[in-house]
Amino acid sequence: MGWIPVFKGVSGAGEPDLYDLWTGSTSLNELNDSVRALDANIKAHFKSPLVERWSKFQVRKVKISFYANGEEAAFIEFDGASTDKNNWFAKKRVGHSSFGDLKQASTNYFSIKGDLDAPLNRHFFSNKNYGGCGYDFGWTVVVTQDGDCTWERKQTDYPLILYSPVPEGVLWQSNKPGIADFMAIFLEFADSCPHEAVILNGVTYTFEASPADFLAHSLELCSFDNNPLALRMCNGGVWEGILVEPCASNSISNLAKVIITEEIAEKVGMYLSILTSEEKMDSKVNIEDVALILEGITIVGGGNRMITNFTVNVVSNIQNADDDVFTADNNSMSATSSIVKSLETQIGSLSDFKDVEKNVAVQNTHYCPEALENGIGFASLQPGNATGLQKENIETFEDVDDFLMDIIETSIALPPAILQTGSNQIQVSFIVYQTSKLFASNRLISNKQRAIGSRVISATVEDVTVEGLNEPIRAAFLPVMEHVSGNPECVFWDFELENGQGDWSNEGCYLNKTSDGRIVCFCDHLTNFAVILDYHGQTGEYDVLSFISIIGCSISIACLIFTIITFSCFRNLRGKRPQRILVNLCFSLLLLYTTFVIGIGLTSCPNCCIVVAILLHYFVLTTLFWMLVEAVNMYLKFVVIFYEETRSFMLKSAVLGWVLPVLPVTIIAAVNFKGTYSNEHYCFMKPGPALYGGILAISAIILAINFVLYTLIIRKLTCRRIMTTANTANDKELPVRRVRNAIAIMMLLGLTWIFGFFAVDSSKGNRILFQSLFCVCNSLQGFFIFVLFCARRKDVRDAWAKCCCHCRGFFTRSASEQRYTSVEKTTDATNTQTSGGGLGLIVPIPLTTR
Repeated sequence: MGWIPVFKGVSGAGEPDLYDLWTGSTSLNELNDSVRALDANIKAHFKSPLVERWSKFQVRKVKISFYANGEEAAFIEFDGASTDKNNWFAKKRVGHSSFGDLKQASTNYFSIKGDLDAPLNRHFFSNKNYGGCGYDFGWTVVVTQDGDCTWERKQTDYPLILYSPVPEGVLWQSNKPGIADFMAIFLEFADSCPHEAVILNGVTYTFEASPADFLAHSLELCSFDNNPLALRMCNGGVWEGILVEPCASNSISNLAKVIITEEIAEKVGMYLSILTSEEKMDSKVNIEDVALILEGITIVGGGNRMITNFTVNVVSNIQNADDDVFTADNNSMSATSSIVKSLETQIGSLSDFKDVEKNVAVQNTHYCPEALENGIGFASLQPGNATGLQKENIETFEDVDDFLMDIIETSIALPPAILQTGSNQIQVSFIVYQTSKLFASNRLISNKQRAIGSRVISATVEDVTVEGLNEPIRAAFLPVMEHVSGNPECVFWDFELENGQGDWSNEGCYLNKTSDGRIVCFCDHLTNFAVILDYHGQTGEYDVLSFISIIGCSISIACLIFTIITFSCFRNLRGKRPQRILVNLCFSLLLLYTTFVIGIGLTSCPNCCIVVAILLHYFVLTTLFWMLVEAVNMYLKFVVIFYEETRSFMLKSAVLGWVLPVLPVTIIAAVNFKGTYSNEHYCFMKPGPALYGGILAISAIILAINFVLYTLIIRKLTCRRIMTTANTANDKELPVRRVRNAIAIMMLLGLTWIFGFFAVDSSKGNRILFQSLFCVCNSLQGFFIFVLFCARRKDVRDAWAKCCCHCRGFFTRSASEQRYTSVEKTTDATNTQTSGGGLGLIVPIPLTTR
């Protein structure tokens, strides 16, 4: 392929300076084919991006040409091997040229830089000698400003491009120099690919002519980082396929990589606004990237109304994302606080600004303090059937007594004391959020029964610290979320909580009253306010399950007490190993159920709650380990028929059942007992690694072992051959007895706990089913043990019957003795009276007659 144009400078075209353009790092008009063309009719310069990539490929030749009247009037060709964009213009590299004397003549200047001595500004300068303006002699020069000599001031518009129109050099001061319409610089490569524009999926990608084995960049660039939109390999003079590159404007993640400056902040804000719109935003958008971009544009964009508009729009748009985007992890939850701070910072940098979007409304106004003698307020009015905030429903009011008007849904009222600062002007900012998504709270995530039930509203008085007010700030909220009601708590967003992540706090805020369905809160400081309410989004199934658990545990407690008494009082029942294991299991379950019923709700006493949580952890583990002991004992009894009796089996079992569970409890408590066992919602371990490792993992291991042993035991009981002849009645009773034994073993080994694992990560319907089965089976485990091992066992019934008969005989004998003693005393008293003691004389009547 021939010469490839990479630069064109037009005489009289003005800025930019041709020398600065060539040595600078930017291209110019590379996508304008008319400017690129070798035509002087358009007064504009051209520079190809190839100039900046000069060192990336092998240049064979370089040519500079001077055009007049549409034709090439003079030229110089250079050897381009091992050159860069600044050193190719050198006499030692001159090859073919229109100037016959150039190679042999001596020169005092021959470079692109030329002569920069003030006031001269002569570039692309090939000159033979200096000797005053009348003796200056040379071949090429580009003058970019007025000089001392008259030949440098032939026209008013620069650049002035001069050349020698003859084969020899020319005296610049004479009338012989030619004035070029434009000059052009060309490159020559081996096996180059042509300049080409390709349309792909409706997008045009233009590629400069490029040398072989060269990865060409599209002339179309990304908006911020000047990276190419696409890449394309020139392979032996043939273009390969186009590789489209991601741009910052294509995704939020790419936009987050841009270094934001004041010059591009508006453009970044615009693209972020577009990328977070409902049409563009990915439902799983990275909230951290959004926070980073907003923070960047607000740092450099303070006081810029356009950036503020984009910021408000982004904050509104982002609230349309899925809930789990805001609570994915601690980083995303910290990012939400950062977004709120960025919005507040940007709003505070302006004055007299108002913007209402679907999910956020802001207003910033300057006031004269004397005009606010009755305070000031901000409100969102009743929106009727509106699905979001509307401009006509956002108002301010200058009488704080109006904050409970019937049409107001959410409002905040500032007392006059805040506004009397002594200044002539005071700036007040208000914000109301449609949702609470940007206030992701660990406190509420861990308590599914509580939720923000109102919009979030905030107020800020610039340059005024508001705290410890005698007359409080008043906020009124009408619950706007479904399934929330009752037990209201007035809260504010404290950015310092959770190590700077932020969370809801009620410090300095309290519930004043309810009025017309509104919840009225009083606070002694300014920030973002809302109301937390009880949440009933699960139609009460959790309340029902809690009630079932308490009732079941209470019944089990009574049954376990009776079972323990039974096997402890009767010598013939407590002498064997299975009965002793059963007593220990019952005792562990009794302690577990009793602690649960009495202490699970003691959240009002934090220290008591921690103790209860630790005890529940311990007793859950002891119960599981005694279930394991029972499983091992049954396995030895029913499966391993011939085995050597284990020495000190019960002592070893006691160590396993009562001592070993102490280890995980002690380790977890020693590491962080407050962070693990301190829970403001219920007295048990908080969800987290400690719960998963300290209970769930151990439970899973024990239940897996028990399941294997249970399977072997049931298989043995079911498949064992009957060695003796059974009668018909016994044959009918055998399946029933086997099923009864299977259920008994299941209750003892705790396999019903598997329902609890099935309840995790199941679909809603299955989760409720498994939760119900788990609550019923486990809370009534003590009752099942009583029925199967007390009520249905004949030897237990006989023992109690014998005991009852013995007690009845004892009480019968005691009553007879008491009656006999009473008769004796009556007889003695009668005899005493007959012998004359008393007031009357009683004479016995003879029963027979003589």
